[in-house]
Amino acid sequence: MQNLPRVSHEHHDRLWRYVERLDELADRLSSDSLDTTRLIEELPELRQLHDGLTTMLIPHMETVEAAVYPTLERLLAGRQTTAPMAIEHVEIRRLVGALGEFAEHPQAHTDRGAVLALRRVLLRLHALLKAHLSEEELYIPILEDRLTPVEEAALARALDHVAAERL
Repeated sequence: MQNLPRVSHEHHDRLWRYVERLDELADRLSSDSLDTTRLIEELPELRQLHDGLTTMLIPHMETVEAAVYPTLERLLAGRQTTAPMAIEHVEIRRLVGALGEFAEHPQAHTDRGAVLALRRVLLRLHALLKAHLSEEELYIPILEDRLTPVEEAALARALDHVAAERL
């Protein structure tokens, strides 16, 4: 039988690596002159980050939206507990899309203002994901406490299935 906390923590451990890399890349793009050559130097890292976020984070969010959030709403008597998290997913998708725009069309983003804009996207996404993943962790004890072992295992399988597809 699948263990929901273990599966969730494994997922989040992989996602935290991307969160840390967002902050590290933003730091590397920080300078007094906002040298645009730095953007070109960091393009491989930016592309890897974008690829990882689209292949790991976005499918994770889709699974959470399809399986975890409805389960939580049912368990918590429809209090719209997950509504703020769903709204954050919209913003996360927008920010990941903005990273993709920078990664796919770097020639359109070679001035200092564009480098600053990229840095802002990286920092916003970092901050949002840091808070969001921490909040998601708070849902696990609620699910563990209120789900039957069979329901918990089914939810763990749904999350684990996504991870298995992405490795």
